Amino acid sequence: MLNKEFYQKYFSNDPNSETDVYNERSLINELSYMVEHHDYSHQFSDDNRHYISGERSEKKIQELIHSLVTICRVDAERLLEDCLYERDEQYLNGLTHKTIRNWFKPYVDNVDNIFVKPKFDIE
Repeated sequence: MLNKEFYQKYFSNDPNSETDVYNERSLINELSYMVEHHDYSHQFSDDNRHYISGERSEKKIQELIHSLVTICRVDAERLLEDCLYERDEQYLNGLTHKTIRNWFKPYVDNVDNIFVKPKFDIE
């Protein structure tokens, strides 16, 4: 659940704020947060509430991607790389990365050839 400080920091609607909701950086932050916390297995849920919640979340993510790529002119391939890097591949046959790649199909020619940067634990 989002706390008040997080909401004010990333989703403020104050036009004088550096983190205005229409700011490209705040949209990228919101997308990053949603990709990280999305329920990728919602379509397998027996509970309709979880299914509906997952569908809403997925639609919101797709709207954010569309806004960033078409309005803000963010490079779709780079955004896809960042989203894949943000979320570890999980579930059967890499469901998380398949889902993310599907979100970007309208904007990237060959989503399967996008390289995923390896995560290194630096201590």
